[in-house]
Amino acid sequence: MRLDVLSAGLREGGIFVLHQGADHRFDLAENPPAHWPQRVMLGRVEADVLPAEIAAAFADAVERCRQGQEQTIAFELGDGLRRRHFEAHMLPDETGVTTIVTDTTEARARDIAVASLLREVSHRSKNLLAIVQSVAMQTAHHSGNIKDFLDRFRGRLHALSSTQDLVTESNWRGTYLQSLIASQLIRVGPSVLANVRVTGENPLLGPNASLHIGLAIHELGANATLHGALADGDPGHIWIDARIVDQPGQPADLVIEWEETGIDAERISHEPHFGTLVLERIVPLSVGGSADFNIEPGSVRYRLVVPADQFEA
Repeated sequence: MRLDVLSAGLREGGIFVLHQGADHRFDLAENPPAHWPQRVMLGRVEADVLPAEIAAAFADAVERCRQGQEQTIAFELGDGLRRRHFEAHMLPDETGVTTIVTDTTEARARDIAVASLLREVSHRSKNLLAIVQSVAMQTAHHSGNIKDFLDRFRGRLHALSSTQDLVTESNWRGTYLQSLIASQLIRVGPSVLANVRVTGENPLLGPNASLHIGLAIHELGANATLHGALADGDPGHIWIDARIVDQPGQPADLVIEWEETGIDAERISHEPHFGTLVLERIVPLSVGGSADFNIEPGSVRYRLVVPADQFEA
């Protein structure tokens, strides 16, 4: 194989080949990396080209390798953004020691990123399971029979699943508010969107806010289809508005308002149920905000205040 082809292959793979004789002096240094402290190495020993601590470990490994034992050592060079990680694998031969040095910086970064991602997935999965468990228990507590429980729980579970899909598609960044609203209400039926008007800001909600606000939109939408603006008969109208409101000396809040009008007052249920608990307590508590839920003759109004740490403008 031509030497220039070999060198190109070594550069492509981020591999650095060294050879040292019995006196520890380098007689081969092929493809030294740009971050190597001393790139002129021929005729020199470890202490001439490496920091003292690394040079001592390198020389010790070379000496053990000369006795017939393959050696592998890992070390770091540089500092700050220029810091690189290397792994040196040493093989004994008839005239000394051949060392294959690999730059493992990118591989190490990938491993750290994957480990971090797995921890994040585990954390979020546990949170989601806790939410599902709470929804199941509260739905059962407020259900009159098995069929009632299954119908309500299935709807809430699908609402969480729909939001989770949006969050996952964004690489766990969250989801935009208007996409979240559409994904929840379209499950009721594509035609209902003709009676819904969405205005105002479209912030990116964090994963936690996405799950809980999605659950709130589901509860409001389900309530609207049963005895509100989207119920059978002459439909009323729903207006959803989002505003980012400045607070004196504090980060701005996101204020989401839901308003149903044109409702048959006789259909409106005033009895407390789990949906009311979700809207008034669970969702605002989970996002660290506050909420007001009011049922009036002919209208339903819900106002949710979301703190700045739960969204990006």
